[in-house]
Amino acid sequence: MKATSPIPVFALSIAFLAALVFLVRFLVESDPVPLKGPSRPISAQSEDHGKSEASRALPLPPKRDSDEFPAFPDLAEELLVQSLARSEVLHDLTLGFSSREKMNLFLAGAEKNGIRVLGSIPELASVRVRFRDVSKGLRYMDEPEWKGEVSPQYNYPVHQPQLPRAESLEGEKGFADGAPDWLGASEDRADWGKGIKVAVLDSGVDLSHPALQGADLKELSLLEGEPPAPGHGTAVASIIAGKSEGLKGLAPAASILSIRVLNEKGEGDSFTVAEGIVHAVDQGADVINLSLGGESSSALLEHAVGYARSKGVAIVAAVGNEGIRGVAFPARYEGVIGVTSIDAKGSASAFSNYGEGVDLAAPGVDVYSAWEEEGIVSFSGTSTASAFVAGALAAEFSKNPTLPREQVVDLLYEFANESEKPGFDEFTGHGVLNVGRVDNRFDPYVADAAIVGYYFDPAQLREESVPFLVSVQNQGTLWLKNVELEVDLMGKTRKFMLSDLNPGEVKSERLFLESGPGREGVRIQSRLRVLEREDAKPVNNVRASTITLPSK
Repeated sequence: MKATSPIPVFALSIAFLAALVFLVRFLVESDPVPLKGPSRPISAQSEDHGKSEASRALPLPPKRDSDEFPAFPDLAEELLVQSLARSEVLHDLTLGFSSREKMNLFLAGAEKNGIRVLGSIPELASVRVRFRDVSKGLRYMDEPEWKGEVSPQYNYPVHQPQLPRAESLEGEKGFADGAPDWLGASEDRADWGKGIKVAVLDSGVDLSHPALQGADLKELSLLEGEPPAPGHGTAVASIIAGKSEGLKGLAPAASILSIRVLNEKGEGDSFTVAEGIVHAVDQGADVINLSLGGESSSALLEHAVGYARSKGVAIVAAVGNEGIRGVAFPARYEGVIGVTSIDAKGSASAFSNYGEGVDLAAPGVDVYSAWEEEGIVSFSGTSTASAFVAGALAAEFSKNPTLPREQVVDLLYEFANESEKPGFDEFTGHGVLNVGRVDNRFDPYVADAAIVGYYFDPAQLREESVPFLVSVQNQGTLWLKNVELEVDLMGKTRKFMLSDLNPGEVKSERLFLESGPGREGVRIQSRLRVLEREDAKPVNNVRASTITLPSK
């Protein structure tokens, strides 16, 4: 009996991977339909006036001629190899090995077996390869010594989050230069971030920008021969560690390590980002900001995240700006702080992706920030929000040097403000970042009640009477005996007394709106009053929104 060639074993796994990549591309390149919009109230108009987040384009694989590959005696086998030769997967593949020793053994024989090595990450026992001779390379990879020792995966693309769509910014209230104050950050924060290094993995940072003058900055590039495009990265760096009065970051004393992993179009790949994470960790980063992402999960990128976590490094990532269910990778990974955007009303931004992986929300609409060539722009997107959380972590790490890093992250969650829907949810996770509440946690005399929003369940929007919640949170440190809430709705004023509010606690009142024609542009205005106490922050005691319900 004729012996069966070993080629199909590895080749079939690659064929499956190629089919998976094709399916992902088909889904990604279809125009996504935002699903989140109806659940958020519409109020004041807002526009994005500056440069924001770069769009992307997926690279096409190089063309190969069929006569470059030898024929096989087995027709089915030959057809499989010829098919794989034209797949982009074998032109940019990552291989993860069971050990560094196995990786080194592979490297010793790769070139002579038709496999070009494009890069390696010894710490992760992983390499990036291109198959020059497909048939020879597949035979090599199906040798017995690699059985169970290697895991192949396509080198998936990553990119800066796309520019928020114009329609998704309608009704969003921008922050301008007020985001740090809105977050409760002290004006006297020159030492925040001292001794902490934040790695910004992006397309570069303009180290000469006036907003960053005097900052401790260092840059390295993992893109040989690629020109920098430092606008996006400069905006992120200024939010974290800006030093000028108009653009002061949350952690002005932090040092910035800029690692270029994206090209001038804001595009990159999972291998290079994983390599950047390892470089950041090995160069002493305490926080890594990833204002980037992709639609597909990469085992290598997840491995890099695990490497950083094992070294005590916090990773913050943007969830994406398509306004759809499905958080981008790596924000979706366990241990990564996935950050979404809110506007100056504290409402989740319609352009933000949502679902599993959203952990925290931060300002992301019309935030003034630095740009390349001394520019100042109005920066919108989850990249903006991610930078605020990275800056907050740097600040809190420096102010709490004896606390375990994971405990500091938990402080951001514990003292986050509620946002519209009570409890942990897929839109804002633990809630909205509030630096002031974290810093005031030891002051026992802070009285602060806040109207945190109106929540409409999307599943109930077309009912005859649409229920919604008006929620109030105790954002201070004092127990509040009585809080009076008044809601003006459809010509009537409704009064409620909320009693026994513990610090951090949220209580809600349920009201109804009538749906159908004539109910467009219904205004809801609420106000509250803390009885027997002076409210430390009366600005959050009033909230007004204009609601448009869908017709039945």
